[in-house]
Amino acid sequence: MRWLSRHQTIVFLVVLAGVIWGALWLVYDYRSPVNQYLRAFGSVQIDDWSYNDLDAICIRLEPANGTPVAAADAAGQMAAKANPGGYVREILLVSFHDTCSGASPLLAWAVAVSWAPTADTPLGAGESPPRAIVLVDAKTGSLIVSHVDGKP
Repeated sequence: MRWLSRHQTIVFLVVLAGVIWGALWLVYDYRSPVNQYLRAFGSVQIDDWSYNDLDAICIRLEPANGTPVAAADAAGQMAAKANPGGYVREILLVSFHDTCSGASPLLAWAVAVSWAPTADTPLGAGESPPRAIVLVDAKTGSLIVSHVDGKP
């Protein structure tokens, strides 16, 4: 019986080590769905842009905490002017963080722009339609950043 209790202890320690390793992977590995959820927790999602898409271009959008001076319509017009031929899909008031520079957050209008596929530029299999995200300062109405992904 004494051998059996040692065997159970070893099995318990091996299982415990496996569970700890698995938990660490879930929390710290960037490919883990738990890690992706934890990083995106508290962020705002805008039409057709995932947290990982925005993170790749150093943008983090969080809920707004302020009153805008510039109107949402003006932000939509600026986005349409910056991306000719595109149409505005969604406009959100957000707190914009530039994750690469670490600058202070700005109150901004986030504008999602998309283009309809045309006969000249049809989409290939598995290809996503062109899109853009435009951030306009909600206090001054000036363009902060415009990023186009797969421009037609």
